[in-house]
Amino acid sequence: MKNRYVLIVLWLVLAPAAQAQHWYKGNLHTHSLWSDGDDYPEMIMDWYKANGYNFVGLSDHNIIQDVEKWVNVPKQKDRRQTFDRYLRNFGPDWVTYQKGPNDSLKVRLKKLEEYRSHFEEPEKFLIIKSEELSTGYQGKPIHINVTNVQNLIRPQPGNSVAEVMQNNIDLVVAQRRQTRQPMFPHINHPNFYYAITAQDLMKLRYERFFEVFNGHPLVNNYGDSTREGTEAMWDKINHHFIQQGRPLMYGLGTDDSHHYYFFGPTFSNSGRAWVMVNAPELTPKALIEAMEAGRFYSTSGVTLKQLPQQGNTLRIDVKPEPKITYKIQFFGIRKGAQQAELLREVSDTTASFTLTNDLLLIRAKIISSKPKYNPYIQSGRPEDAVETAWTQPIAQSIPPTPVANVVPLPNAHAHNDYEQSRPLWDALDNGFTSIEADVHLLDDTLYVAHEWPSIKRPELSLENLYLKPLAERIRQNNGQVLAGYKGPFYLMIDVKTQADSTYRAMEKLITRYQSLLTLKGQRLLTVVLSGNRPLQALTKAKSRLLAVDGRPNDLGKGYKQTIMPIISDAYQNQLAWRGKGDIPASEFQKIRQLVDKTHQEGKKLRLWASPEDPQVWAKLREAGVDFISTDQLELARDFLLKQNR
Repeated sequence: MKNRYVLIVLWLVLAPAAQAQHWYKGNLHTHSLWSDGDDYPEMIMDWYKANGYNFVGLSDHNIIQDVEKWVNVPKQKDRRQTFDRYLRNFGPDWVTYQKGPNDSLKVRLKKLEEYRSHFEEPEKFLIIKSEELSTGYQGKPIHINVTNVQNLIRPQPGNSVAEVMQNNIDLVVAQRRQTRQPMFPHINHPNFYYAITAQDLMKLRYERFFEVFNGHPLVNNYGDSTREGTEAMWDKINHHFIQQGRPLMYGLGTDDSHHYYFFGPTFSNSGRAWVMVNAPELTPKALIEAMEAGRFYSTSGVTLKQLPQQGNTLRIDVKPEPKITYKIQFFGIRKGAQQAELLREVSDTTASFTLTNDLLLIRAKIISSKPKYNPYIQSGRPEDAVETAWTQPIAQSIPPTPVANVVPLPNAHAHNDYEQSRPLWDALDNGFTSIEADVHLLDDTLYVAHEWPSIKRPELSLENLYLKPLAERIRQNNGQVLAGYKGPFYLMIDVKTQADSTYRAMEKLITRYQSLLTLKGQRLLTVVLSGNRPLQALTKAKSRLLAVDGRPNDLGKGYKQTIMPIISDAYQNQLAWRGKGDIPASEFQKIRQLVDKTHQEGKKLRLWASPEDPQVWAKLREAGVDFISTDQLELARDFLLKQNR
């Protein structure tokens, strides 16, 4: 009891600190001699740390710094001077190099794990392991950064610009799911040789970030007389995403530096743009969660005092510098319009604008009168020569129009549905009749996330992500989740926090949505609690608003089908076969017996973490397993449609 009391006291002391927010300055796109930069990683990190950055993603092309790499140092004066400076700053005991005949010189580059401890300090400086996936299509360069990559990703080809991007983004998503480490891709400099259009970016799934400003002199941030700039692309993409029910695309500022010895408009230098992230702590997890929540702004020098997004309002409060003036511009897209427009311009250091019902989206841009230090200048764009900041957009949440002629799939279960590109909507558009979400109880609110979230994000509450949209879809379909489908529809809640307290919060929430559960005696939605299961509390409850997910050892214990409609188990607990060759007869017989035992009690069987392989799924269905539990929605849809012919 004493230890428990100490833990409670510690939690009460530490919990407010965990929610405290701090500003962190960072750059997610820069290069070194590991690819086409012209300086050593330690020298680059030294510059960023000395110039007030808190985190940097050193993102070299198609390589991560965990292999043995030596570079030849040409006899050019500048390259030898760069080496001399490196040797002078870090000393001969640190620098590994070899001199050879004819004054040849080669240097061993330090791996990230060898030098990161030299720079990293808790809450002061962090190096994020990164990679720039660099490929192309028919001569068009396509570059995608991966922030907090864990293992090298080799760039993939495709049959169009959009397909190349998607094939590589899918690899990032797969690694994130496999490693359970936070990471994200972002599209670099779309106007680099005008390779990527807004139409290309509109087609992408799982992509949340692109560079609205990049400091490289060849990236054409502002377009030209016939091609649009990145800001116009940004608004167009988000207009499309809102209509599709997709999360917003956020805009990054990066310097994309390559040159550390020569400086000027024709060189790609450090310090031209960065992001300011509002996060609880300086860790990859906290930074990525904050950025995915839009809790950051991009800037080339302008500093804001507070997070601009406050509910449905953008509140701009500039940290002014003496004798510098500021112009705050609010851009937005009106309902029914196809393009963004300048809604208001204020010459001041403070201003606000509220997202009203007639607007789909708003964002702000702050332009100062302060000239940039070492600008990348485009003729005819005077604002490019002064310090600027861009807030992230806020937008209306509009349920997309239901897809016509969707075939309901009674055997399709969307595992970890919240990790899909469009949570809920992708599952419904593919005909899935069972959806799973991991849920944490924080204070009095249920949040959807795989791990304990660092930030309370209202848009990721169970109510906002699933219950409200389900209520709207039922309204759209005149009383049905899927049009024309009268069978059971399941929302499975994988409880990650304490069972009974989460159950009480869940019961309180679902009471407000009783109309989702039953209409004219027909059960529209069955909410099933899994994970940390409140088995005793639920079975003793007088009301039956919620059900519980069973386990094989619950069979034969008298739990009614209304209380326990589904029996679930890990695939590996039942089967060792992974789809290679024929399934062993003994394993097939074992699963058939479990199916029969489950069906005798009127329940359905689900195996989670089964191989994403139609050959495995075919044997599961042949044995009578009711649900195909999958992350691959389209693959499972096509398999089940073929099976049902």
